[in-house]
Amino acid sequence: VFGRCRIEVIPYGLETDCFRPWPRAEARRRLGLPAEGLLLLFGADWGDEKRKGFEELVSALALCLENSTFRQRVSAGQVCLAAFGRPSAAAARLAVPLHAIGLVEHDGLLSAVYSAADLFLLPSREDNLPNTVLESLSCGTPVVAFDTGGIPDMVKEGATGALAPAGDARALSELILSLAAKPEQLERMRPACRRHAFSFGQRRADK
Repeated sequence: VFGRCRIEVIPYGLETDCFRPWPRAEARRRLGLPAEGLLLLFGADWGDEKRKGFEELVSALALCLENSTFRQRVSAGQVCLAAFGRPSAAAARLAVPLHAIGLVEHDGLLSAVYSAADLFLLPSREDNLPNTVLESLSCGTPVVAFDTGGIPDMVKEGATGALAPAGDARALSELILSLAAKPEQLERMRPACRRHAFSFGQRRADK
């Protein structure tokens, strides 16, 4: 029916002046998070919402422990997960320490949460154009997610993050391990994420 019609994708609006990169050390200090080590981030209003994929995240992090280097870093307190929103009951089975931030109702504070992290993890089984991805990118934090819904429109493979096949916890774990072992690549991604958040709307309109 719409085969000959022009189709446009209109991204959600985002206040990039509010969702901005904080100095990571300042953001972690403000939130009481560990000053050193790899900080992974997950966020959802309701952690038990199956579409958000917290169960897949639990499985992926457990698979990460099969890697001896990652396992040693966890044992040494050099890897942890921060989560905002209402936590899932599955959090009790996490393979890494969890810092529960709770509901964050102020966008300025939420930008600090994103900025404190090295990677934002979004294991959604299905999603549209989730605000959390664009918010994370605008704060300069790379995203590792499942290749589903509108997420591939926002995450530029290898430049602002990485994508795993939807529902594949092992593939997700491999991406986490790969980027966790390359801190210099993560640092290069941070300014690219911010630039991509600015350009996303314009590039979609040009298509």
